[in-house]
Amino acid sequence: MGASGPTKIHARVVVAILIAFTVVAYTASVISGFITAQNKIDSVNLALIALGVLGIVLSLRPDVFDRLKHFEMAGVKLDMLENRLQDIALVLPLLLQEAERKHLINLANGQTAGYNGWQPLRIELRRLRSLKLIRMRDDHRVGEIEDGWTFDLGKYVELTELGERWVRRIREIEERDVQP
Repeated sequence: MGASGPTKIHARVVVAILIAFTVVAYTASVISGFITAQNKIDSVNLALIALGVLGIVLSLRPDVFDRLKHFEMAGVKLDMLENRLQDIALVLPLLLQEAERKHLINLANGQTAGYNGWQPLRIELRRLRSLKLIRMRDDHRVGEIEDGWTFDLGKYVELTELGERWVRRIREIEERDVQP
């Protein structure tokens, strides 16, 4: 039979206290000179301290990292929370209209032939440019795109690095929405 709730909590507190004591004792030894100069705090020791703090947090509140999707030790990188895509999906319609998202996807897919010039398109392109999601090519300007004119959008604009990242997020959200 497993331990009861209060017993689990007490065990976690004891583990957290032991970890904290070990980290404090180690740090005090380094600072006081008990540990020689060549063994004083460096990046490895700081990483050990950070791991100790992480151990304390996990011991006391194991639910804190329930939503964490990726943890990378070598780069000390806490990457993405699981609900990040959901948050972006909620905000995306407020930031980008459907037509603007389609322009970004079309640029990423190289499906830019057959665009028709008109005022709403020029407004959308200027907005995407102001958001730094696209940039103009070869000294072209949005104002060159005239009403009723059929052209290849890819010859006038291209995705920025930020635009490419947004396209990846848009695709992830669309794929998630399609899955049952």
